[in-house]
Amino acid sequence: MRPLDPPPSTFLDGRALRSGSFCGALPPVDYSPVAGALTRLARHKRWVFAAIATDDVWVAFAIVRLGYVANLFAYAVDLRTGALLSDRAALAPPLACAVGDRAGEGCAARFSMPRAAASFTRAVGASSYALRVRLGALRLDARLETAGAPPPLAVLGPVPGGIGSATEKRALLGASGELRVGSRRFRLDGGLGGFDYTNGLLARRTAWRWAYALGRAKSGERVAVNLTSGFVGDPECAVWVDGALHGTSPATFAFDAARPMTAPWSVATTGGEVDLRFTPMAGHRDATNLGFLKASFVQPAGRFDGTLRVEGRTLELDGVAGVTEDQDSLW
Repeated sequence: MRPLDPPPSTFLDGRALRSGSFCGALPPVDYSPVAGALTRLARHKRWVFAAIATDDVWVAFAIVRLGYVANLFAYAVDLRTGALLSDRAALAPPLACAVGDRAGEGCAARFSMPRAAASFTRAVGASSYALRVRLGALRLDARLETAGAPPPLAVLGPVPGGIGSATEKRALLGASGELRVGSRRFRLDGGLGGFDYTNGLLARRTAWRWAYALGRAKSGERVAVNLTSGFVGDPECAVWVDGALHGTSPATFAFDAARPMTAPWSVATTGGEVDLRFTPMAGHRDATNLGFLKASFVQPAGRFDGTLRVEGRTLELDGVAGVTEDQDSLW
């Protein structure tokens, strides 16, 4: 397994971006020493994506600030039946949205419009994140607890065609709260959650494939998977098993591009640490075309089956909840 060092205490080394994969939280992210105001306006992209899985439901949302426009999407899938309970999105002027410079204590991401609102926050000194979404028929009030969770994955470094990116991924956080979709209510207590905080000066065109899973192995261990191909790529590939984070070899994805929301995906690593089959149920799709902004984006939620090989052990996954993603954006 690829070893991961503790993260640096500062984002920059003088005027150079630090680089690498780390076991621990990101330092605060500030690009002002390496990019002027116009560059940051055009290229600065920030988002928080958060998800919670229980035996019954998968719910996820994202708050995205692109500099010149903001986006919110949220959806929920019934994991018992595979039914899409809700999938809605909203665009707004950039002043309607804010995503801060840190992912740990003091984290704050908000989207506020008359009919669409969301927040993802963690107060200084607090151990949990507060999640709140109001979008269409979906109402989410939840918390994600870091106490007892494994360390996050932090990745820093340059990106092709852009200047740099910083991301923090967390997984296996204890969930509590409630999801309501219309007249249906789902208790989230006892579920598992996680998030992706990304803050970068990115290329005009950015594409990636991603897999993220949260659950338990058949033998009882808490397990999570984060694999990426494209964009930052290999440094983001990792698995969590109970309290430990392990880096992996590069990821490979195989799927039917004509049927990404219905046909199975194969998700693996070149070194054999991960070998999974993903069966999609339903999820979020975006085909925005505003001329200056184009997005071809699918994120099906479903179940992962297969194996994880970690430190000489083979763990079997049987129906672990998660998502895959195929994204190609001109932004």
